[in-house]
Amino acid sequence: MSLPEELTIDLPGGVPMTFRRILDLGEVGEFRMGARGFYADEEPVHQVRLTVPYYLGIYPVTQRQYRAMAEQCEGALGQIEGNKGGDPSDFKGDDRPVENVSHLDADVVCRWLSGSREFRRTKKHYQLPGEWLAGLPTEAQWEYACRAGTETEYGLGDGDASLAEVGWYSGNAGGTTHRVGELNPNRWGLYDMHGNVWEWCRDVWDGAAYAKRANGVTDPVSEPTKGDDERESRRVLRGGSWYDSAWYCRSAIRDRHWAAFRYGNSGFRVCLFPGPVAEP
Repeated sequence: MSLPEELTIDLPGGVPMTFRRILDLGEVGEFRMGARGFYADEEPVHQVRLTVPYYLGIYPVTQRQYRAMAEQCEGALGQIEGNKGGDPSDFKGDDRPVENVSHLDADVVCRWLSGSREFRRTKKHYQLPGEWLAGLPTEAQWEYACRAGTETEYGLGDGDASLAEVGWYSGNAGGTTHRVGELNPNRWGLYDMHGNVWEWCRDVWDGAAYAKRANGVTDPVSEPTKGDDERESRRVLRGGSWYDSAWYCRSAIRDRHWAAFRYGNSGFRVCLFPGPVAEP
């Protein structure tokens, strides 16, 4: 049995959010993660095996989509220090990517989308089809989807000209974000994987993560350890932004910030995991 290649869900107010299937049920995805000759935290290049089926949003979350979700879980978001509510972005536009959201903010709206227990008590929750779960992708899931079968710097090749076809960066963005989907998608139908906004991933930052792995590692993710302060732990961001040079928009680039960090170049993309899946 195969999952549909594309799936669209309707958020409150009839706001659509569309996803592409990246890994099907029973499928194994393999790729070479990292890059050689750039930064130490991108080495060594190593073989990664993905076995967990998942979908990824075809766009980073837009301001319209974020507002539709944030209005439903404003109580939980309001408990996060510095949260900017349902309209946090510096560069306004319904179809521009949301920015000025922290890892903590993104986690709350994903829990709401999953119909997490905390929201069921208030009867204000979204239930995904088939008891699926929503969350942030691991950085391995993110890079596999970004590369889409390539080993080049960007999804359509090497060099600035290739980046300009698929991503908004300092060389073509004009100092601002842009509406999602204006440039070309990668080979798997995902837009804005390079540039526009950095995208939060699930992983806790570990600059030596790749050095600790062997070739053939399966479903890698750096998890919080016992006693970690959720607010203070650093989390991974991927993909670069409108503010960054081409160098910082490569498929392999890794960045990190505190989970509570917010800035006008940082957003996120929702990942869906087919269910039924046990809620953590």
